[in-house]
Amino acid sequence: MAINPVFLGHGIFAEYGIKDALRRFERYGAAPGSPQPTWDLRIERFVQALQDMEVATLWLQLFSRGPKKFDDVGEESYGHRKTLLSKLASANIKWVGWGYTSGKNWQRDKEWISELKNDLGMSAYVIDAEPGNKIYWHPDFPDDPDKKLPDIWKLADFDKFTDAVSTLFGKDNLALSTWPVLQIQNEPAHDLPVIDLMKIAAPKVCLFAPQAYWMNYPGRVHYETLGYDKHDYPPENPESFVRLVIQSWKDAGIVNPLVITGQAYWGEGSSPSKSTMSAKVKYFTEHFHGWNQILGFNWYHAGMANTDAKGSMSDKMIEHIKAAHLGGRPYLQPQDSAVA
Repeated sequence: MAINPVFLGHGIFAEYGIKDALRRFERYGAAPGSPQPTWDLRIERFVQALQDMEVATLWLQLFSRGPKKFDDVGEESYGHRKTLLSKLASANIKWVGWGYTSGKNWQRDKEWISELKNDLGMSAYVIDAEPGNKIYWHPDFPDDPDKKLPDIWKLADFDKFTDAVSTLFGKDNLALSTWPVLQIQNEPAHDLPVIDLMKIAAPKVCLFAPQAYWMNYPGRVHYETLGYDKHDYPPENPESFVRLVIQSWKDAGIVNPLVITGQAYWGEGSSPSKSTMSAKVKYFTEHFHGWNQILGFNWYHAGMANTDAKGSMSDKMIEHIKAAHLGGRPYLQPQDSAVA
């Protein structure tokens, strides 16, 4: 068996279902002053944008830690998703589902994934697990985002969850998206050995997808502690950060191949401005040359209701990505996925 081609090449994430992305691209290629588009026209324009950016795969979010799956309420939402998947197939763009699973919700999510596999006819799936991510409101500080509690995974629960999903899809059809530099995510105070968690998953997934968001992350890397030289990996540089991410996974002893996720958003947390992040997208596409070390490269994410303060996939970013022709880069060719 070999790695499912749905994971390979140039891709993009859609966050919170499909509606945000469809609205983001609803005017793509439209003449100024054109009327409000129908949902079918939004879908056509979104698919055209993906083709223009040479996107091979749409990674579609199906659920998060909330109480409901996305786009699952009402016939209209179901119809939009069904139409989109049909249009993607006609354009020869593959899709794969993903969901954010936390330590608290893993048993529920295991059932949801099984249901979605049947409902959508999914051939492959991406687990998004970010142990230590501060996502839960503290009961004593319900309005203070600085007091949020971390997502804690027990090793035994992570083992059971990844085993169940791998059994459902098969190793060659399962990937895992998570932190970029595992060595700085370990939190002994919470009994959260992130590297050990990923090593539990390694024999059950065909690849990992590190989230190499270059907003302020390079400045957080403790070069001396990790043994990396700042001259080899200049801080605050998206190209060097992706190289560091790739090297750090090797140094963590994980041999599964990688699909890197890059940043196409601004204004979240301490993320810099839209113009700064757009310039970083351009710089990365022009200066990164390690394509033959990764199976693919994805963008996070396909869009939202953008403002100058917060948003994703700006017009400038789209221009830079189109100009880079990332669909034709010499990505690593998949071998048999028996890598761990």
